Amino acid sequence: MWSWECFTPHPPVLVPQVGRGREEEARQSAGAMKKLGRILGGEMPSLLLILSPHAPFAGGITFSVAESYGGDFSMFGAPTPQFTFPGDPDRGLRLAAELSPRFPAVVSRKKKLLLDHGALVPLSFLSAEDRGRQPGIILANPIGLSPSGAFELGTFLASLAGEDQWGLVASGDLSHRVTREAPAGFSPAGARFDSLVVEALRKNDPSGLLRLDAGEIEEAGECGLRSALVFLGLARKRNVRFLSYEAPFGVGYAVAFAPLHAAPDLARKVLETFFAEGEERAREEAAHLSDLPEMAERAGCFVSLKKKGDLRGCIGTILPRKAGLAEEIAENSLSAAFEDPRFPPVEQRELEDISISVDILSIPEAVPDTALLDPKKFGVIVEKGGARGVLLPDLDGVDTVETQLSIAARKAGIADWRTAAVRKFSVRRIREMGRP
Repeated sequence: MWSWECFTPHPPVLVPQVGRGREEEARQSAGAMKKLGRILGGEMPSLLLILSPHAPFAGGITFSVAESYGGDFSMFGAPTPQFTFPGDPDRGLRLAAELSPRFPAVVSRKKKLLLDHGALVPLSFLSAEDRGRQPGIILANPIGLSPSGAFELGTFLASLAGEDQWGLVASGDLSHRVTREAPAGFSPAGARFDSLVVEALRKNDPSGLLRLDAGEIEEAGECGLRSALVFLGLARKRNVRFLSYEAPFGVGYAVAFAPLHAAPDLARKVLETFFAEGEERAREEAAHLSDLPEMAERAGCFVSLKKKGDLRGCIGTILPRKAGLAEEIAENSLSAAFEDPRFPPVEQRELEDISISVDILSIPEAVPDTALLDPKKFGVIVEKGGARGVLLPDLDGVDTVETQLSIAARKAGIADWRTAAVRKFSVRRIREMGRP
């Protein structure tokens, strides 16, 4: 399952130890990369697929899998910091095998591999938010794909299922010929190419890029087109956040990202549509995203709204009541905003200050022994005589099983949880990215 993806430039000058002040000449890009690190670095998945046009290349899409990856910016005058990341060669080989029937895939395997600057620059920003967990890395170079093949690869990656949580880092600079000071020389095609990439990222529409012919692409002098098209293929029907574009040294740099679980975006779209077009149209928003891979399951879910960090509404279902998860989220979004008896209905002017998370629930199971509970990992259901109290896991201030069960019982009006039946469930909490 995919968590997020980003499209990033890779000029080493953005790294302060390399730039030594010159990064200020690309402050929009440096600022966007720092923001990207804050947003995505705190939501690091277990695996990162990194696309770099400067990685080893032997044709098609070339996978360079290794047990570990490392590197620094010594060739750019900065031997520190040094980076080490674990690899996942077995998963990399499986991914290449899954792609090979449809895409030209070449694979090499090594014990250790040095990362190029196309990988190291984005990783230096993403890993700056050190949360104590490093993802496994799979490195690939996509420059042997045709533009249409790169976009198709992105759409195919979106269909891959599994328990692992994935992220995509699509690294690439735009035209190297934007101004007369550009290192590859000036061409009017440079600015035209960059404007097409920016438009494609802003609108999440690859059509302009896919119409480029080979001569236009060559004249632009780019190294990021394939990475951008894989990003856009994976971003189909997603809400792409465009962060910045500039060409400070005559080379185009663009930064964008997209959350790849649509649950919080759907919840927000439902509420926005409710205020703009009414309840019936709001419920119809679920149909637009129901064919996404993560919406294929039927599951109960809770939608939580927080305003400046404080709870503003939370309603959900323990078991699914709708035909699909998208409908479940849409229904519970409206309920959380307008039917939580603890709060007045949400007003339109509040939406900008509200952050949304969606908890997707497993099937509840009986708890024969409270020693099997963990308030950080499991939610609980306390039931007695038709009364039922539910408490989600990993809540602020709920640090013990006793506290968790007591709160759940109190919500149901049950005097003592010890006299009640207890069930537990796990959740996948999908938070809205880029909001507090």
